[in-house]
Amino acid sequence: MADKSVESPVRIIGSRELHQNLPSILNELQKADVRFVLTVHGKPKAVLIGAESFLNLVSDRKSPSETLVGLQLSALLGGGLRTADIDGFEETLGE
Repeated sequence: MADKSVESPVRIIGSRELHQNLPSILNELQKADVRFVLTVHGKPKAVLIGAESFLNLVSDRKSPSETLVGLQLSALLGGGLRTADIDGFEETLGE
């Protein structure tokens, strides 16, 4: 039987590998489904995702800090500030 397994979009990397391969890791993070679990001494310390993926994750605007980061990323990515973003931010601050 042929192995039809698909390579997981989640990779576990150590801090040394992150340092050595940062440019290629940043390129990989442009793919929507790619995630890196960063470990230090074999223990998970962080999850790395691309900026676009992060924006999709925080689109529900649960907290003011997530909304602010979302607005900043949107602006940095050239998406501009949409009215819905501003309305969501104001609603979150009002809670």
